[in-house]
Amino acid sequence: MQKITALLLFLFLLGCVGEDDPDDSQQIVYISTGAIQCESQGMSEQETAQRLIDNGIDVIWSTCGFLTGIGVPAVCGAGDIYINLHVINVQNLTDAQALGFESVDTLKSERGSGYGILGCEE
Repeated sequence: MQKITALLLFLFLLGCVGEDDPDDSQQIVYISTGAIQCESQGMSEQETAQRLIDNGIDVIWSTCGFLTGIGVPAVCGAGDIYINLHVINVQNLTDAQALGFESVDTLKSERGSGYGILGCEE
């Protein structure tokens, strides 16, 4: 039940963040988990959130997701499509980008948002 509540809250926040509302004070950023097929699962959302927090960026909410519209070969040693998503204050976007995070707005295309939400394993 907690996962459903958390996902619904994040989806609500997603509805509040975007280019359609220039007065918005929040931004969703993402970063690759860094997972390597057959080798590692990469960083958890807590680990990447902590990276932001350690650099003075408040993290409002976090979840796990994946990139859409791209293909990744299923081969050991290759990366994958999994990302961690974090809602931050828009004024911290430049600082987050300096740490390797990007706005989900950079993923948008005519085919959609460019990402999906998975929810995170506990």
